[in-house]
Amino acid sequence: MANLMKREPSSALPTFQGLQSAINRMFDEVTDGLNGVGTRTWGPPLDIYETDDQLVILAELPGFKRDEIDISFGDGQLTLSGERRTEDEKGRTYHRNERWYGRFERSFMIPSAYDAEKISAKLRDGILTVTLPKREGARPRQIPVSTS
Repeated sequence: MANLMKREPSSALPTFQGLQSAINRMFDEVTDGLNGVGTRTWGPPLDIYETDDQLVILAELPGFKRDEIDISFGDGQLTLSGERRTEDEKGRTYHRNERWYGRFERSFMIPSAYDAEKISAKLRDGILTVTLPKREGARPRQIPVSTS
């Protein structure tokens, strides 16, 4: 039987963003314990990859409907945002509450090599796929080699 390990796409050294997230979680846990009210924010896990023709952003948003997600682009920045509301049910006593609630926002600077006028987005099975095609001049092309 094979051992399963979490795949870390980056190097073994933590990134500054990963370090920042770890520090934020540590402070959130401390403040949650002190005053019962957390200042935690959340963001959906993402995969971002590039092909010869496009940049693709995949965001995990289980339970979200199309109208609960906002995607905007301006000044070279793509922003994904939305909000997961709490299920305010009377008579519930939670023994564990690990799901994140509240507003999220993730922003990315998009290089000019991508055509912002042709950004598309699709939500299927809890995965938001945002596709940014490359401009024609930014796509790799083959250069013929002459013999003379």
